[in-house]
Amino acid sequence: MSTKPRTHRFPSGPLVLDTRSLGRNPSATMEVRRGAAVPTTIGVEMIAIPEGSELDLDLTLTFVDEGILVTGSVTGSARVECARCLGEFRTDVGVDLTEMYAIEGKAAADAEEDEVRLLDGDMLDLEPALIDAFGLEFPLSPTCTDYGHETCINPDIPAPDGVSGDEEGRIDPRWAGLADKFGSLGSDEEGK
Repeated sequence: MSTKPRTHRFPSGPLVLDTRSLGRNPSATMEVRRGAAVPTTIGVEMIAIPEGSELDLDLTLTFVDEGILVTGSVTGSARVECARCLGEFRTDVGVDLTEMYAIEGKAAADAEEDEVRLLDGDMLDLEPALIDAFGLEFPLSPTCTDYGHETCINPDIPAPDGVSGDEEGRIDPRWAGLADKFGSLGSDEEGK
């Protein structure tokens, strides 16, 4: 009876880091400064870093008794759709990371199972940590003014108070289809 040798298949991907060169020496550090393509979209419908976009990693990995501590920053470019005017634009985004990746069996006894990120052998997968970090950073309903624009980038949308201000009778483009179907707004009052 012959058995095939078992081979361990290490996780791979642009956000998986190989920590073998770090070794298991207390306080050993490794710098990670490179670009990495996002394997899946990170974010929500209105604001997200699209799949395939480039992230800039500026991280320090430090070996500690329980595992590897990852600190540093990750920056990239997100696609934003304004929740008010529906205009789309791109903006630079970034997060600061402080994440602990425990060696299996060395996680703190009082830590919840879902709170602990584990190393897979010597491999460390940053993707779940980045999804969580950017998810907490991104607003659910972003607007143009959240990202440095003085007003909405779509000029056909009325001011936030609902009053267009400059032009009398200008119709909000979001309601233009109704005006075409039912006539101009205010026509009932003119007939009375």
